[in-house]
Amino acid sequence: MALLRQAVRAQATAIRAVAPGAAVLCRATPFVDASLSQPAVAPLASVGLGAPLSKRNAGVSVLGCAIAMVAVGGCAQGIGQLFAALVVGMARNPSMKEDLFTYTLIGMGFLEFLAIVVILIAGLLLYSE
Repeated sequence: MALLRQAVRAQATAIRAVAPGAAVLCRATPFVDASLSQPAVAPLASVGLGAPLSKRNAGVSVLGCAIAMVAVGGCAQGIGQLFAALVVGMARNPSMKEDLFTYTLIGMGFLEFLAIVVILIAGLLLYSE
């Protein structure tokens, strides 16, 4: 999100450098009216990309990230149960050892994928606005 903001700012600066009158289309430029004591915003700036963004409290994003990270604990518990079932299965039928281990690795791959997706979503919740 920060990279996107930097790109938009760089583009707005480039537009202002090329055509100073075009900056009104992409950024709110205040102008001062003689009858008013405070600056007013141009009417074009309040619509579209020039509209100000509302900011969310930082605690909400940290809380959302913490709730999402609970699922990583569930993935760890699932991997533990998977290997416990592998040990029990090999104790009951030692001749199926290779097949059981293959199935265990496939299941572990699914659980690791889920953990990675959860971590990505938690990071998205933490650094989003």
